[in-house]
Amino acid sequence: MTVACQGLGASVWYPCKDHQSDEPDKGASLTMTVPDTLTAVANGRIQFTKNNGDGTATTKWAVVNPISNYCLIPYIGKYVNFSEVYKGETGNLTLNYWVLDYNQAKAKNYMPEQVHKMLTAFEYWFGPYPFYEDGYQLFDASHSGMEHQSAVSYGNGYKFGYRGKDPSGFGWGLKF
Repeated sequence: MTVACQGLGASVWYPCKDHQSDEPDKGASLTMTVPDTLTAVANGRIQFTKNNGDGTATTKWAVVNPISNYCLIPYIGKYVNFSEVYKGETGNLTLNYWVLDYNQAKAKNYMPEQVHKMLTAFEYWFGPYPFYEDGYQLFDASHSGMEHQSAVSYGNGYKFGYRGKDPSGFGWGLKF
């Protein structure tokens, strides 16, 4: 389970002051209680996970940077995690990959190389990744994907191009 709601706004799935330009200055947190057979993940860094002893678990995630409320996104499913440290322009950046358990082998062969290429190019052309304190997370998602400030959803089916197609029409779209 996840959501993608830019434009329409976060108020379609949780009560909030819903204006895209309004961001809490000191970050935000998301606390989720889910069946203990599932994993609840979100933006930023995990604060705690507690088994409630009733078949549920509660997990809290938080970001320290200002964030638009439509970017504060839950991901709930049978997720597994693998991680690494990327040597970025301003130091070590924690990279976490949260993938559905049945995609773990594909994800390990695909995601790190693509993320490294993307971060290298973006930091070269646009400057340092702006959320080092919150880390970088890439989430397996059922929709095509969306940036969610430190919690990027990925739903391209582990294919180059856009779902295996080249929208550019020139061959460049299948190179990444």
